[in-house]
Order: sequence, then C-alpha cells, then structure tokens
Amino acid sequence: MAIFLASTKSISRGKGQSAVASASYRAGVKLDDLRYGKTHDYSKRSGVMSADIILPSVLASANTDISRSDLWNKAEAAEKRKDARVAREWLVNLPHELSAEDRKAIAHQFAQTLADRYGTIADCAIHKPTQREIERGADPRNFHAHIMFTTRTAKLGDNNEILLTDKATIELSDNKRRSLGLERVNDEIKEVRQIWEQIVNEKLAKHNHKLIDSRSYADQGKDIKPQIKMGAVATEEERKAYAQAKAAVESNGMFFHGISPVTIKGKHNKSIAERNQLVAKIEIAKNYKPNAPIIFKRDHNERNRQTIEWTEQAVEHLSNRDTDTARAINDISERVDKTKRLIAERSEAIKHSAAPISYDTDYERAFFERKRQADRA
Repeated sequence: MAIFLASTKSISRGKGQSAVASASYRAGVKLDDLRYGKTHDYSKRSGVMSADIILPSVLASANTDISRSDLWNKAEAAEKRKDARVAREWLVNLPHELSAEDRKAIAHQFAQTLADRYGTIADCAIHKPTQREIERGADPRNFHAHIMFTTRTAKLGDNNEILLTDKATIELSDNKRRSLGLERVNDEIKEVRQIWEQIVNEKLAKHNHKLIDSRSYADQGKDIKPQIKMGAVATEEERKAYAQAKAAVESNGMFFHGISPVTIKGKHNKSIAERNQLVAKIEIAKNYKPNAPIIFKRDHNERNRQTIEWTEQAVEHLSNRDTDTARAINDISERVDKTKRLIAERSEAIKHSAAPISYDTDYERAFFERKRQADRA
C-alpha cells in the first residue's frame, strides 16, 4: 500500500547549510561553490535515478535555461544575511506500486505545480535505496524525491538571463502574509500536501491501487502513533552499530539476523511500532467472528475478551513509556540547542572582543577557557 509523505524544510545558512552543497548531494554531481570557495563532489554517489531543473512555465515558454551550478550559486549570491534561507526542500514518497516512469511523472508534475504557484525554480532529484542501504535494513521500496526550490521568484533580465528577485510568498512571515491577504504558512503547507495527495491519487486510481491520505492518523480516525524523525546523527550511529554487529557475526560463520536499535530515538520508534502492532491486533480480535457452534463461540469470545484486555494494558504501558521517552528526547534536544547557541555566542565574543565575558556557571568558565587556549594553540 502506498504511503503518504510530503514534508518540507528550509535550507539555511543559520544551520551551516549551503544551497550548492545540498544540490550537489541530492543530484549526485560535482558543483563549485563560489561563495565558500569549495568544490562539492558527489558524482560517485549511487541511488540517484534522475535529477532535473524545472522552470516556471512562463520562463520555460521563453526558451531560456539555467545550469544547476549557476542556479544555486545565484541563490546563494541573492542572500546577504548570515542566517538566510537559501532554498526550500520538499521530500515526497514515490509509490513503489507505480512504474519508474509514473513515479518520475508525478514528481515532475508536483515540482512544476509549485514552480508555477510561487514563480520559483525547482531542482527535482529522484532517489532509490542503494544496495548498501538495503543490506543495513532499508526498505527496497523506498523510492522518493528531493525537490529543492529557490526561495526567490525567478524572472528574465537582459540577454534572456534568469534573475532571482523577491522572496516567494511561502517564505514570508505570517504577519507579512496577513498584510497581503494570505493565509498562514502552516495553512499554505497543508494545501501543498493536499496537492501532492491529489497528484498521486490520480495516478494510483488509474492503475486501481489504494489511495493515499494527507490527513493525520487522528483525523482519519486511526489509532496509529507516528514515529519520530531519526536525524542524521542517530541514523549514522544505528548504521555503524549494525555494520559492526554484522561483521562480528559473519566472521564467526553465523547468519546475521539484525540487531535492536542502539539509540534512544531508535528504541523509541521501535516501541511505537510495537504499540501500533498491538493496536492492530486488538482491532482484528474485536472484529473476528468465528463460524462455529454456540458453545465454542462462547469459549472463543471469553478468550478473545481476555486477549483484548491484556493487549490494551500492554498498549497503555507502551504509550506511557513512549510519552516519557519523547519528553526525554525533547529535553536533550533543547539542551543541545542551548549549548550550541552558547558556544557560538561565546566564540564570537572571544574572537571579536577583548572585553571580559560573564559566565553562568564555573563549568562554562572552564569550558570556554579550555576552548580559548586550544584556539590560540
């Protein structure tokens, strides 16, 4: 059954990101980053099925063109703020039930729709799981598209040159959007998710496949708890642990069956998956009607009642544990973010000022004193 996934995020200098580096990685190509004086080379990366620049229809009809390198270097050059958003990315799941041609068609249709809606330029890269990822436990059906958009609208200048001008409306603050008579950004994103749902369902219906639904599980009336995002750090830790365990087992001539998650996020998602499986088991038990004599039906109903009761207790226990774990993850994330901000602020102060710096704790004083000595060395 096809899975709905259409999420968006900004690519921002404030997070240490570059539009050129991001495009190079997603497209699997080599690009020169003029702003930072670097070359990003991902030309040996596997799993990239295609990567295409998609212009707004107005520009495409003018028979103009732009290279990937020129596009994203222009996007970087157009921004002056050190924390500027330099690109917006949409990540969408491509149904494995469809052919490669159909998957590409719906990804490009979505990219074209948004390019025309906002007047921006899209860079659509379609990925498939690599063999290495599959060996690590990735789903071989996980076809998806990374679609990067410029945050500024594209227009034609002199000599038919493409220029990036004003910020697209989806990049504006809610206050600015309100002054223009537009809805909130969150409502805008919800509409875009519905656009993806419609595009995919038209193709799925054509081939008599089950449709996807952009609504949350709660709005669909389903008692399913969504898993949390693993993130790059936790994902890499899981991959390393998996590879080490596999190598150790296979070196002893045994068959490798996988390992349990090693990170708190991985364990949390496993717990959520177990909880959802138990909920599905309860629904099956409640709806099951045996075709048997009355006396056996009574025995079955009693056993079924006990099974449902025990399973519901297990679900409650897992849900409580998941809530506690989620709180712990949020607390850790907040502390990590605070530490990063402190390091950035204090490092900037040390670099540009000889004025004395106040510290919240003795621990912070010692930490930044060691960092200052290391920088001098």
